[in-house]
Amino acid sequence: MIMLLIMKPSDKNIESEIVQEFEKIRPAITRLLQSQTENKELIINLGKSKRVNSNEIVINPSILVNSVSSSKLDFKELIIGTVVHEAIHSMQDYKFEIEKDLKIRAEEVTGLNNIEEVLEILAGPFGKYVFEILIHSYEEHLFVKEFNGLSSIFQDIYKESFNQIKNLKAFNQFLSLLFHVITNYLEFDKTQFNKKVSRSISESEKILTSFEYDKENLEEVIELTIQIIDICRVNNLLPDLKEYSLGEQREILESMDDNIVDELNKVLIPSSTNVTTGNTLEKFLGEKGKESDDEKLNFMDDHVSKIGSSETVYLPNGKVSKLINTDLPHSFKNLYTTGIKTYNNLLEEWNLPVNEVTNKIKPYFIHNQKRQRISGYDQGDLSPHVPLLLASGRYERMFEQKQRLSNKSYAVSLLIDGSGSMLERKKGEVYPWSLSAALIGANYLSQICHELNVDFEVAIFNRAFLANENENEDMYLKRKMAVSSMLNSNYGSNAEFYFNTTNHYFIKKFDDSWKNQYEKFIGLIDFSRNLRSSLDSLATSEEHPPASMFERGTNVDERNIMFSTKRLLEHGSNTKLLAVLSDGMTRGTLSDLKSSIDYSTRFGIDVIGIGIGDRGTWKEYQNKTQISRPEELIHSIVNITKDILIRNVKESSGAA
Repeated sequence: MIMLLIMKPSDKNIESEIVQEFEKIRPAITRLLQSQTENKELIINLGKSKRVNSNEIVINPSILVNSVSSSKLDFKELIIGTVVHEAIHSMQDYKFEIEKDLKIRAEEVTGLNNIEEVLEILAGPFGKYVFEILIHSYEEHLFVKEFNGLSSIFQDIYKESFNQIKNLKAFNQFLSLLFHVITNYLEFDKTQFNKKVSRSISESEKILTSFEYDKENLEEVIELTIQIIDICRVNNLLPDLKEYSLGEQREILESMDDNIVDELNKVLIPSSTNVTTGNTLEKFLGEKGKESDDEKLNFMDDHVSKIGSSETVYLPNGKVSKLINTDLPHSFKNLYTTGIKTYNNLLEEWNLPVNEVTNKIKPYFIHNQKRQRISGYDQGDLSPHVPLLLASGRYERMFEQKQRLSNKSYAVSLLIDGSGSMLERKKGEVYPWSLSAALIGANYLSQICHELNVDFEVAIFNRAFLANENENEDMYLKRKMAVSSMLNSNYGSNAEFYFNTTNHYFIKKFDDSWKNQYEKFIGLIDFSRNLRSSLDSLATSEEHPPASMFERGTNVDERNIMFSTKRLLEHGSNTKLLAVLSDGMTRGTLSDLKSSIDYSTRFGIDVIGIGIGDRGTWKEYQNKTQISRPEELIHSIVNITKDILIRNVKESSGAA
């Protein structure tokens, strides 16, 4: 049973309630469906996988969550209505062979392979939506009309959402009203809608009165679809695609597809097999279509599973959110060869000598490490060299030190803003520099930590569609489009909630070898400076890292700060530093950002805000510096880090 969902705080217990309620009503609904289908073997289960055989009906739990979380109606009745609704449209199996079952227009469909192609040729690109509404409406009407109790539940559900129909686009209004004309759950006044919508509904009603639905005769449904699409065209409910170029046509179709899915999901009961998801045609498309959608479904399930099993972040004010931590895609190391050249060129161009930085900061790290040593008459365990110490009069050394100079003296976490704005060129500049400068700044501190054997980690953070560590650009885009499509199909208006996630890409974790991670780090510097031209240097597109993972202005900084804070607090070190290198402010709230920084500080973590560029403000950071040009990088990072380390010495007791 798959229940890996992110809930809004008020809905966080909804899935467990749904499971409990589903188990209560399952026996009764199963008996009802067994009776109607005359199939005593029929069973109902919750899940997202495909049914094992024709006797199983699998209810997608997200459908139930979406129904319940957006309604004020009785919880139990909503579950009953939604489960029955889903079951109705899951049970039907269609048999349709073009050559045998489409005789009227045989010449027009010669050579076509499936019903989607038939609808495209005969009714145009939007014919499939009318066809699905017709199938969906008649099946539901024929089933529910025999049960007054069920009919009453469905009436309440559709009555609640009916007023929202006026807010939809014209064609979507038409599809919704067409559904209500056929199911007859509600009486409504057509004149309250747009004239072209009401006129189209009136004309469609005339031809529906003489139509009798028969699932064994889908040729008549196709003919009805063609007539209704013609009505929509005459009344200007659909764009005339002939007026546009092929590229423009594709953009219009993609835009309308997404819009239809999203809007109809607000006014009809969500279902994995109705027009709001575009999956009804799956039953007609044959093995190729099923395999394609199976792959998309697997992509979506994998993505949602990662969200469900990801880190839960608690902000100081009680807000809860999810954060996915993973490794930066390994394919960035493919840019290492050109990246080394880019890195050295930037050091020279910006006058950033590495030795100058390390020589200025190293002594403070070393001094802070030395002061951690503890000695005295009663500190630690009795030394095995007591006789020698006594003879020499060095009584204070009779006990071994509890702590020695080691990498456990420090833990340093470096957070780098990975939003798309960090890759944008400033006005009048040839190359972008924000992310490059942030990475080089992080590299200075990383190299010092590495040389001094100090524990450190480096991560890039953003909020966007998650990139997997083992994929390239083509794989990323393919999976992104598939997940977007399937999320819209299965989650409707909540799709965005699952699509763009809070991401924490580790370049190096505390326990990782810096040497093993360094190649992809340098490759990222090359990409951040040269963007697409860096990718052109690669031999094949298969080597391209997922450059599209960087999206503009979507960060919620406080979530990543709290995640790093948790990791630092779990680390057995005496001095903890968290440096955030960013070009702007959070897309969350400033109060949440400040409370997160204050929380970290209260528990002994020194949080440093290093502003890259002049777009944002860093007043929420107690320890902050800002650079408007990359040449200022050394001075700013050296000074802010040095000040923190000096303050640590002064504030700590027992300093050497």
